[in-house]
Amino acid sequence: MTVEATSVTGGWRKVAFCLAGSLLFACAGEPPPPPEGTPRLVLFLVIDQGCADYFERFAPLLDGGLGRLLEESTVFTQTYHDHGVTTTAPGHATLSTGVYPSRHGIVNNWWLDRESVEVVAAVGEEQTPEAMQATTLGDWLKSAYPRSKVFAASTKDRGAILTAGHSADAAFWSNWDDSRFVSSEYYPGGEPEWLEAYRQKRFPDRYFGKAWEPLPEVVEHGADYGLQPLGRGLIDRQFPHAIGSPAPAPDDSFYRAFWGNTPFGDAYLVDFATALIDGEQLGQDAYPDFLGLSFSATDIIGHGYGPDSPELLDTLLRLDEEIGKLLDFVDRRIGLEHTIVSLSADHGVTPLPELLRAKGIEARRFAAEDILCFQRSRDQLRRRFGDRRWFLGGFYVDRVGVAAAGVDPEEIENETRRLIEQCPGVARVWTSAERNGSTPPEDEVARLYANSYHPERSPDLQPQYEAHTLLSRRSATTHGSPYPYDTHVPWLLRLPAGRGARVDATVHTVDVAPTLAPLLAVTPPAGLDGVDRRSLIDQRSLPAAP
Repeated sequence: MTVEATSVTGGWRKVAFCLAGSLLFACAGEPPPPPEGTPRLVLFLVIDQGCADYFERFAPLLDGGLGRLLEESTVFTQTYHDHGVTTTAPGHATLSTGVYPSRHGIVNNWWLDRESVEVVAAVGEEQTPEAMQATTLGDWLKSAYPRSKVFAASTKDRGAILTAGHSADAAFWSNWDDSRFVSSEYYPGGEPEWLEAYRQKRFPDRYFGKAWEPLPEVVEHGADYGLQPLGRGLIDRQFPHAIGSPAPAPDDSFYRAFWGNTPFGDAYLVDFATALIDGEQLGQDAYPDFLGLSFSATDIIGHGYGPDSPELLDTLLRLDEEIGKLLDFVDRRIGLEHTIVSLSADHGVTPLPELLRAKGIEARRFAAEDILCFQRSRDQLRRRFGDRRWFLGGFYVDRVGVAAAGVDPEEIENETRRLIEQCPGVARVWTSAERNGSTPPEDEVARLYANSYHPERSPDLQPQYEAHTLLSRRSATTHGSPYPYDTHVPWLLRLPAGRGARVDATVHTVDVAPTLAPLLAVTPPAGLDGVDRRSLIDQRSLPAAP
């Protein structure tokens, strides 16, 4: 499977795909339309930091769209990311491509470019999908049916771009400095009239002068779920929350706070999605269309307050309401009987160590001495191998410098591993040789890290921290580990029949795209890491075979 940039015309990059062993663009004539009865729209929903636990724990309070999907979907209760670096960019790329980060190349949100020795973002400064070395469900759809329309939107650029793929009509994300959804010149869709008209609404302005207050359900039931307001010493971060700084009109501070410290960005995304559906006339003909939506508020609020906070539950309940609005809108415009809805998440999150310790669970947050233990390994390396820089940054070995010094890179890796494994909170350090796939992984965690490893983009050493260990002291919590609290995510698949069922067999997020493709009368590329899971679905729910 290859991606080839072929030309630049009128400022727009044109991309063609050769999907080895499966599909080719129909260059010599338009392909036939899909079989009768093929769904007209797939809603590809991703919850950023959407723990599977939320859908069990808070299910009694979910009476909107999430609750409806729990009732009307095949719910895969044991869905896991099958890779070890569980962050936003690799999670989205894995869901959309059906292959591991080791193959699609999106190993993290950022990585070190070895040539420039600069940190690069997964979607680059130009905000394109060009770093993704695999094609997506949207790409397969475009290849099979060029008339199909493919769009994605999110608060985050990487959430939209990596969901949409290389050949999407457009991906949109929020500009945190003002009220606009924006795109990049990579996409051929440009600035449609409906988009400029929509921007005039300035949706966030309706929240100016209002505080973020908790929903009544949060106040009434918070104690039942063991929720804990976040306190920071003498300063408590509790409801109500003002949005932005003191000012008589919306300004940069207000907009950045709107996106970065409230749940209301999800409401904006749903409102934007309804305008996009109408503006682009999605689902209005026989060719299936794709709309990917990545909801970021749970990640933003989860980092800031933790998964056991009143703020997180409030954010989830508001998302429940917004997805309900979206489903109702799609039902009116297109009909849910003509729509497939897939909902999953890019990663989970760990609870606050402080709350875990209060429950008698071993957990830790890195202190200054823990960080210094890592840093002091530099002097020990210099005493053994010489006084020079052995690492470019982080855990990336300076391969050129090491070769010039006549030192075996494996010696540097092994000695650094030995030193760091003595530091508190470190379970193990994985070397590049252990993750390069040349030998079968010796255990489950080794396999997860091998699935995350790309030789040119991944660091040479990958620390595995002990369970419930947090490095960050700036945010309440984070994610990124190979443990189930980070890898276990929901997967709800609502088919047009709307028949609910529960599947407890273990599946993986690489299975999502390969399962959706044949439901859209699309043949996915050969050799994917994921597999088609239709055999686990109640056959009465499946559309008639084409």
